[in-house]
Amino acid sequence: MSQQTFDYASLRAQKARFARLVAKPVMQFLVVVLGSAFLIGGVGLLVIHVVLGWILIALAAPCIMLATWISGELKEIPAASGASIDAVLESSMLGALPREHTQHDLVRISWEGTGGKFLAMRYGLAPQFFDSIVSNDPVRLPTVWQEADRIRQTLGLATISAPMVQAALIQTAPNVDILLAKFQLDVDDVVKGVAWYHHIDALVTEHKQRKNDGGLGRDWSFGYTPKLSRFAVNISERIQYDGLLTRDIPAHQEIVERLVSLFSQGGRQNAALIGPLGSGKTTLVHGLAKRLIDGEAQLPKNVRFNQVFVMDPSSLIAQAHGRGELEGLIQELFYEAFAAKNVILFLDDAHLFFEEGTGSVDLSNVLLPVLEGGALKIILAMDEQNWLRISQRNAALAQYINRVPVAPTSEQDTMLIMEDQLILMEHRQKILYMYQALGEAYRLSDRYMQDQAMPGKALMLLESAAGFADGGLVTAASVKQAIEKTVGVKVGTADNQDERETLLNLEDLIHERMINQTHAVKVVSDALRRARAGVRNQERPIGTFLFLGPTGVGKTELSKALASVFFGGEDRLVRLDLNEYVQPNDVSRLIADAATDPHSLTAQIARQPFSVVLLDEIEKAHPNVLNTLLQLLDEGILRDINNRQVSFRDAIIIATSNAGADRIRQYIEAGWQLGDFEQRFTDELINSNQFRPEFLNRFDEIVLFRPLNQDELLQVIDLILKGINKTLAVQKVSIVVADDAKRLLVESGYDPRMGARPMRRIVQRAVENIVAKRMLGGQVMPGEQIHITLQDVQGILGQEAAGKEHAPVGPWQPPQA
Repeated sequence: MSQQTFDYASLRAQKARFARLVAKPVMQFLVVVLGSAFLIGGVGLLVIHVVLGWILIALAAPCIMLATWISGELKEIPAASGASIDAVLESSMLGALPREHTQHDLVRISWEGTGGKFLAMRYGLAPQFFDSIVSNDPVRLPTVWQEADRIRQTLGLATISAPMVQAALIQTAPNVDILLAKFQLDVDDVVKGVAWYHHIDALVTEHKQRKNDGGLGRDWSFGYTPKLSRFAVNISERIQYDGLLTRDIPAHQEIVERLVSLFSQGGRQNAALIGPLGSGKTTLVHGLAKRLIDGEAQLPKNVRFNQVFVMDPSSLIAQAHGRGELEGLIQELFYEAFAAKNVILFLDDAHLFFEEGTGSVDLSNVLLPVLEGGALKIILAMDEQNWLRISQRNAALAQYINRVPVAPTSEQDTMLIMEDQLILMEHRQKILYMYQALGEAYRLSDRYMQDQAMPGKALMLLESAAGFADGGLVTAASVKQAIEKTVGVKVGTADNQDERETLLNLEDLIHERMINQTHAVKVVSDALRRARAGVRNQERPIGTFLFLGPTGVGKTELSKALASVFFGGEDRLVRLDLNEYVQPNDVSRLIADAATDPHSLTAQIARQPFSVVLLDEIEKAHPNVLNTLLQLLDEGILRDINNRQVSFRDAIIIATSNAGADRIRQYIEAGWQLGDFEQRFTDELINSNQFRPEFLNRFDEIVLFRPLNQDELLQVIDLILKGINKTLAVQKVSIVVADDAKRLLVESGYDPRMGARPMRRIVQRAVENIVAKRMLGGQVMPGEQIHITLQDVQGILGQEAAGKEHAPVGPWQPPQA
């Protein structure tokens, strides 16, 4: 459109204003009633020979003509030639457009029809949004019309519609990107919405039109198929009556054309669609069925009006009482299909016919001659793994099958498929999906649903999100909720006050469970805050840490505290003792299939991806095991023994090691601070060949834990006593230990080599034993406190010391016979 002119007095504009006036339901009703009354009255008068009847009939003629005009040309006035706005603007908008109009007028008028409400329903862009981005500045108006016409030409449509005008208002508004970002949108998304609206409109129009599908003569010209009608489903017939609301995706269209070519040429008329679950193999066959019954399609004569029957192997196997009966049934179905001459059989999950086991049966002997002969048109569908297994076991069978690979769809194609499928989903579930939900379904299913491919997994997630609709509206938040509940992860960013408070105060919450090690607590807390604020690398784990230090200083306890405080409980801790992985073949145990070993690392994370992974005593693992873990630390994924990808990108990985513990103790005893010798200590580990540089470099942080001193061990005693009181709370009993008694416990249990671990044992001996004896002796009643004094502890520890004094000295000798 070179000139953005508007001719208010043009013939098309006048017709549009007249149409707006008479197209109101009341006016249409009056015209029809008046015309009918004149006609009936006139005919009635003529019957009784009254000449006045001709006058009434003459008066009925204009009413009939007007009604015909209203339901014909005035319903949607065709675009006219010319470069002005009135020539190409949708007639319903054109009729409402004043001579001197503003952008605010465009907003108001565009909202009057269904098309104008589309962006509001699908994107959440209400009239208030448009009012905030438009102005009454007449200088900007030509730019809006120019952009609207550019969108029209891009989509190849004849008229400018209300959604196009709204999209143009958005695209030409200043700083609109900032406003759209609040809706999780950009300008391109809005233009895609316009294309989506017109695609749906075209589908509905196409669905209403009568199609040339061959009619009754099509079926009469072919054979009778009673058994097929009973044991298989005629998907061509379903498409004929229900329609197939899908657009032609280029990648799928190529495969459909190849299938048409295979079935129209001589030779073996079969195809095996090989692709992962969810890649659209079944949808492709439906697309083929739709094309074959389309009388307008240019097809070879021998496939024209062929019908596709889908056979479900699992239901056939369930209905047959034995292998012999199943073989007989299959042969009868094959014969009917062959005799009918217009049937293509589709075997979904076809691998069930080629293997023994529960729910399957090996019918290779039946299928081989059918495939070898090539006369029967047949489509098989299975995934790559099953195809490879069949090919290896029965090479002769595989060589007669035309392999057609089906790849997962791209993001663009998946979005288009979702847009089409939503029509059926919304009809079934009586809900409405927002556009933002589609993008979120693609992103989250791609990240978390590894058992399927696109577009299947995105559609499955959209279906699940319906259960989390807000007032009948499925939003991006609904999709996030669905993935969080089904997979057990936290996605997106921290969006509620409780979680934000937890993250901001994470160090304090963790220190309620463990003592000191403030640097280690801080680096782990920082990693979680980065993750939940959305600023971390999404292609790696939340954080990867190597904890180094003596035993009993809190390395494992920090992992447990993290799982409990943020990840939802200590059951979210996946712990592997790597001193059990010291053989080269232990790698297979690490990545074992969940069906054979539910405790393998990959099996546990596949089941529970939002976890703390604790790799204990990593220095003891075999080098092959460490090499396997390199990919996990670097890319956040591992492949299990079946080559299935398992994501660790929503986990924190913590490896612990006692390597160099004595050296750390020496530095501390010499008065060094942790920060002063961390790098020096790391270099010493590398130089001593305890860890390779490339392994250490995979960790985000290498954190040193220092030995606990006696004052810190007093705090450990308090934490242990707190746990005992929590256990006794059920019996309404509590304990109080005197401060001097606690000090004696620390002095008696202190061992710089063992850290806090001896504390639990000594509390058990000196405190829990006293409590147990008093309770069993009836000395404690519900609601009472048990006071443990210094003398009580001395009594217990004194007895142990006396026992040690009388212990034999020297090496142990076995008793003499």
